[in-house]
Amino acid sequence: MIIRDATEEDLPAIVGIYNESIPGGAATADLKPITVESRREWFRDFDPERRPCWVAEEAGEILGCVYLRSFYGDRPAYDKTAEISTYLSADAQGKGLGTLLKEKMIKECPRLGVENLLSFYFDHNKASKRINEKLGFETAGHLTEIANVFGEKRGLVIGILRVSDPMNFPD
Repeated sequence: MIIRDATEEDLPAIVGIYNESIPGGAATADLKPITVESRREWFRDFDPERRPCWVAEEAGEILGCVYLRSFYGDRPAYDKTAEISTYLSADAQGKGLGTLLKEKMIKECPRLGVENLLSFYFDHNKASKRINEKLGFETAGHLTEIANVFGEKRGLVIGILRVSDPMNFPD
């Protein structure tokens, strides 16, 4: 397994994995597939030195990605706060890859200038909840019934990890 900076050539695989997550209604608030073209500018905003996007690759196949985005529109007062997102192909789920990707990104946060790491996930997404709890994220907010996903009202949990605290680093 190789974890590396994503390139624009990886974008079709990243979008494909993201689109796989839509029908399940647990990982994204998008309700229909997105296109590679619609994500080009989004992808170009990543910066390996500050807000990276990584892919996990095995035998030439992209199995997942993890990335950081600046919180709240890149406003300077929030510069040390970022949101982490992880998406895995259906075949890679339930095998520890999500935890591995998130752990690796957490360990890089000091180098990336991140002290506060946010994780947003639907309240019915048990896998995300389990990973966040395992990695030391605390619930900072719960917005109940904020989304309508395929006719179901869903809440959004906001988890936070203070990565500037050495006690919060995963072993």
